[in-house]
Amino acid sequence: MTTSGLRALGYLAGILVVLAAIAVTFTVVRPIGPSIREGLDLKGGVEVVLKTDRPVSTTQMTQILAIITNRADNLGVSEPVIQQQGPDEVLVQLPGVKNQEQAIKAIGQTGQLEIEGGTTKVVGKTKTNPGTSTTVPDGQPFVTGSDVTSATAGIDTANGNTPAVFFTLKGNGAAAMQNYTSSHIGAPIFTLLDGKIINEATIQGAISNSGEISGLQSLQAAQQLAVLINSGALPVPLQTIEVQAVSATLGTSSVHASEVAGILAMVLIVLLMIFFYRFAGFLADIALVVYLMVLAAVLVGLHAVITLPSVAGVILSAGIAVDANVIIFARVRDELRIGRALPSAVDFGFRNALRAIADSNVSTIVAAIVLYYFGTGDVRGFALTLGIGVAISFLTAYFFTRLLIAIVQGSFLTQNLRFFVGYQAPAAGEVG
Repeated sequence: MTTSGLRALGYLAGILVVLAAIAVTFTVVRPIGPSIREGLDLKGGVEVVLKTDRPVSTTQMTQILAIITNRADNLGVSEPVIQQQGPDEVLVQLPGVKNQEQAIKAIGQTGQLEIEGGTTKVVGKTKTNPGTSTTVPDGQPFVTGSDVTSATAGIDTANGNTPAVFFTLKGNGAAAMQNYTSSHIGAPIFTLLDGKIINEATIQGAISNSGEISGLQSLQAAQQLAVLINSGALPVPLQTIEVQAVSATLGTSSVHASEVAGILAMVLIVLLMIFFYRFAGFLADIALVVYLMVLAAVLVGLHAVITLPSVAGVILSAGIAVDANVIIFARVRDELRIGRALPSAVDFGFRNALRAIADSNVSTIVAAIVLYYFGTGDVRGFALTLGIGVAISFLTAYFFTRLLIAIVQGSFLTQNLRFFVGYQAPAAGEVG
């Protein structure tokens, strides 16, 4: 074995060791699995369609989407999908939600918070009955949810360890609270949410820039109220018109089926490449491994939500990556048939294959962009993984495979063309 052959083997072994180390790091030492965001069909959860009770402007719909997204994030929902569906509907997907009823209520509630003083009202008055006096909100809020800087759920230890929401006020809200409470000591004060009384208290002294809402039924209710206050009120009320629960069992079976399909597809690709293109096919398989690693890193970095269609996009782009190598090696064989030496055949083969690969990949990426722009939900997930996958596959299949071939070129690994690229030179007297 020559020095160049040993050097080529050393380089290849080094590349394989590095790839193996990266694979072990991100599957065993610091697994990236938990960092992969799973969609509703893989993780289970709930899907809700909300509809506005009146026509809304583009600005109002943008506010609605932002507020619902903020509420889902504050509820701790992992990777929610919130998007407009038609002119007046919003599709909300909440993967991994355990308390679906509470989540739906928190997401779709208008959330208009108001703090008002009280007024006396006579109830039950008739000709024979003078009625009874009661105190009710006066309908003139001096503080609203927009005046709140932050709200936090907690326990009010001063009032029997009951759940409460502690809030702070800003600017005009703090001044209004200070002015009203300092001049109405001993008077009632009400907190309302969407017109319903959630707290009634008596003003004990002047309140400046903070306060609390106590007497809530549970800590969960306090947390939900804090989410509503922090996210702000919706510009228009929303109605829940459709609710679909996706069980975790379906998600688990889907994950298992997609894993089996993906592994089987990759194994078949690897074996077929080696069968048809021998050692060059093995080099293409190394490039495929690099492609998968880079793609996984990019998807995690982009916080992409992976669904079953997304997995299909990954598998399809992997097939396109291999297709590029098939075109390249077919061109190399063509050059060998017309009598070129291997270095020249490789050079011309890559050069002649470039246009076909670029045309195919660009058209696929354009189709993915169109699907992503006009599609919704799972269609966009498929388009995202397909488009990114094809772009990465072009770089790995064309440039990295060429680098690997350049490393071994001129060594004993390329002396036998049948072993190297599956090309059988014609016998004397035969047509190539």
